[in-house]
Amino acid sequence: MALETGTYINSLNASNPAATDGLAQADDHLRFLKSVILLTWPAVSGAVTATHTVMNAKFAEPVSAITSNGNVPALASGITGVEVKALIGAADAAITTDGSTPSLASGITAAEVLALIGAAAAATTATLLNVYPVGSVYTSVVATSPATHFGGTWAAFGTGRVLVGYDNSQTEFDTVEETGGSNTHTLTIAEMPAHTHNISIENTRGEGSDGAENGASSFASTDTSSTGGGTAHPILQPYVVVHMWKRTA
Repeated sequence: MALETGTYINSLNASNPAATDGLAQADDHLRFLKSVILLTWPAVSGAVTATHTVMNAKFAEPVSAITSNGNVPALASGITGVEVKALIGAADAAITTDGSTPSLASGITAAEVLALIGAAAAATTATLLNVYPVGSVYTSVVATSPATHFGGTWAAFGTGRVLVGYDNSQTEFDTVEETGGSNTHTLTIAEMPAHTHNISIENTRGEGSDGAENGASSFASTDTSSTGGGTAHPILQPYVVVHMWKRTA
């Protein structure tokens, strides 16, 4: 019978050499046997002392926990996702997505995520300071300075005053942060509406005038006595009081 061929131990044929093979082929069979043993275990350089039981346990092929059809992975029967995540130390995702919109996992807050990635303080503060650059005016019904919320340097602004829009066509409003006005005002004579106070007085010893019944009376004009106290009156518009700050740095 011709000499078998092969590379590894699974190439051996237990039926060879046949009883009819010539003695001259014995050496060929021995050389082939040594070749496949060396090629099968090329790294063995000492005595193998483990028993067949130990070796069988070591060489036994484990059952795959995760398999695949070449496209979609799947868990083996009896294996749960929780067990696999625990084995590899993977936690549940804090942020999930449906492929379009991200969402936080149950029990996870945005503040926790920001704190975890170190973005809470720096990123938020930078964003808020961009919203309120230097020169911005902030109003609130709460007395807390915006520096507490946004950072930056803020100063109380417009105390006891209302704001008015810039208008370069009016001298009162053509300079930013120009102030003016008052809570009350006392009218001057020039500011009073034009009007008259006239009274006629009969002079019974005069030379008479048209319309006199006795023909001997005359009439003259005179001023009335002064009245009014000249007290300043309020000129406040309807208002709502708020806190105001201006960012200075």
